[in-house]
Amino acid sequence: MARYGADVTRRLERLPTQRRKSIQPIFEKPGDFVLLSLRQIARKLHADPSTVLRTLRVLGFDHFADFRAYLHERVVAFATSSEPVYVPSQSGPLGLIRSSIECDLNNLKELADSLDPAKFMAVAKRVWEARRVVVLTGDMAVSLGTYFEYTLCMLGLNASRASTAGEMVHRTRALGKHDVVIAITYRRGLAHTVEAFRHASRNGAFCVGISDSYLSPLVDFSDEFFITATDRVSFADSYVSGMALVNAMLVAITSERPAASRALIKETSEEQRTGHRFYSKEGESARPSGRTRPLP
Repeated sequence: MARYGADVTRRLERLPTQRRKSIQPIFEKPGDFVLLSLRQIARKLHADPSTVLRTLRVLGFDHFADFRAYLHERVVAFATSSEPVYVPSQSGPLGLIRSSIECDLNNLKELADSLDPAKFMAVAKRVWEARRVVVLTGDMAVSLGTYFEYTLCMLGLNASRASTAGEMVHRTRALGKHDVVIAITYRRGLAHTVEAFRHASRNGAFCVGISDSYLSPLVDFSDEFFITATDRVSFADSYVSGMALVNAMLVAITSERPAASRALIKETSEEQRTGHRFYSKEGESARPSGRTRPLP
């Protein structure tokens, strides 16, 4: 599927003007065509089925089934907040709530069905060997990046997160072959995330891309690429699968160097038991030394 993205766009641009115009509606509104048969698509385009099929083959699709799969990816990549890509199985407030949970479970199942442990362990090895690990995330995906950065730091790794355009430019400028960059962006991809990722790739950094479609621009610059579905019933993308992937990655990282991980986690556990960051009913004993009374 990854091979179709840029190739299809280039081939579409090379089609004769009239032929390109006849098939352009499919690419402008893929959701209107994704569930249709070849004959139904041809009828909607006012064209002959054999003509449509020949055009699809010119675009690089050997079979109509390949085109259907691409069209589904395009629906995902270009969906907006007002265009949920998961059709609720129930109606009414209670039904929609249940459908939302059902959608999240389906996203998790897709991740579980596509797991490749070797890819996770390859990333884990490079993370431990890296001089620096930079996590690129923007917009709503910042929540995933913040969690990933925080937990990597718990393992003593030199990890940082960049979420604004300026941060991404500065954090990736000096990266090279001894560094790892992890980019998380969904749909068509945020421009500053993709550009920073591309820059890091050109500088020789080991690049890990995470998105919800093989049409993601991250694919072209990734040494390892992971799919996490973001299908949702509401207006906001579901990051349940993305969080599950991050947790699976953390398991792989700790499994790669179990002794080192255990030593650091032991220190963390001790701090969680006796440190002053956590609330205690005993009050005074849980507070750091110094002023304990509120200021007047």
